Amino acid sequence: MIGIGKATQQMALPYVYGAMVFFSVIFAHAVDFFLHEFAHSFMAWALGWKDNPLALNYGKLTIDNILMQQQIDENVRYAPIFAAHSGLQGALIAAAGPLIANGGSSIICGHVLRTIGKRPLQTIWSLTCMWLFTWLAAFNVFNVWSYAPLRALSSHGDMALIAEGLGVSNWLIFPVVTGFAVWLAHWYVRDILPNVCKYFSDFRFGAAFGGTVLGTTTPFFSIVGLTGNYGLPSALMCLASLFFFTPAMMAMFYLSLERR
Repeated sequence: MIGIGKATQQMALPYVYGAMVFFSVIFAHAVDFFLHEFAHSFMAWALGWKDNPLALNYGKLTIDNILMQQQIDENVRYAPIFAAHSGLQGALIAAAGPLIANGGSSIICGHVLRTIGKRPLQTIWSLTCMWLFTWLAAFNVFNVWSYAPLRALSSHGDMALIAEGLGVSNWLIFPVVTGFAVWLAHWYVRDILPNVCKYFSDFRFGAAFGGTVLGTTTPFFSIVGLTGNYGLPSALMCLASLFFFTPAMMAMFYLSLERR
């Protein structure tokens, strides 16, 4: 009976782990998404282009909208901003989502994870925070990646609005925003995530955690430009991200893990 119970536990553990990952992904995506959209909205409100910063386009109570916020957007009208020759303000509103909110949150989450990891005493609270902030960091980091470089050359979307507001070509902002996204991804994969896995090393899922995070988030954000008519450059970069960047990040993580 003891042997059967242990075998059952071993079979159930991966599914428990999978359930934890599933709910963490739903949570992290929602936080990442609303950070992004409210950043646009609050910036527009602060600059006088919106009356109510909480007034997003929320859509309907459908399952796709509840789980993945598919019908929600910032509800900011950029045409009047550009028509009023306030291009810099329009660029700032557009940048507030991917660069300020998601980029800034990535850095904050990374430093929170470092701080927790330095504490020798592990508690339920610290383990829970380490788990959730790891997912939040990943979703913010690779959401930035989904904008730059993957959609930075598109004719619409946040990157195109930034370029329009600044009065420059997408190609001019491309190396700048891409450089930031590349640095962010490398910093998270090489410096932050290995320390997280070291923190969880005493747990049975510890060895799988880093690969799970990267294997979930990087492909998820790599396919964003394959739909939505973002153009051929975006589609090609998304394919490269899916089949080149994703395995490269996995390899970088495991090599960094071995050196610790």
